[in-house]
Amino acid sequence: MIRGAGFDLSKSTLFTLEGVSQYISKKAVSSTVEEIAALTLESRSIFFISYVDEILVSNPAAGFGKGYPNAEKRTKLVTEGSAKVGEPWISFYSAKEVENVLSKNGYSITENVTLEDLNSRYFAPVGRGLPEDQLFNLEHFVIAKSES
Repeated sequence: MIRGAGFDLSKSTLFTLEGVSQYISKKAVSSTVEEIAALTLESRSIFFISYVDEILVSNPAAGFGKGYPNAEKRTKLVTEGSAKVGEPWISFYSAKEVENVLSKNGYSITENVTLEDLNSRYFAPVGRGLPEDQLFNLEHFVIAKSES
């Protein structure tokens, strides 16, 4: 289907799976990465994926910046609110899990960062950084490059 729409298998491509992985099964994420890897066997590709850290389930407060008010309550609001509108968060990942899915399909992670990392890298240097008690660090942003 994608080839019929003009996708050129010989050109380098950027694929993005942002803000999706928590709403679909781990099997669906894995098969998506597999399909993309199969499509790009003859070219280079970059895969961008965001995921929610599994710590949300085991220790919600650990996913927030120091002093973040009512972390457990905020976690509950986010997850229950999503479920209420018919979009429950069903999949949470460890960094190793995401790395395994990508590496078994020929991708190497070049970056895995959180909002805290991005805050200190891009916003703080220009005087626009978020205070630590406002950081929600449960979401990770990963860039991986194909090894072909």
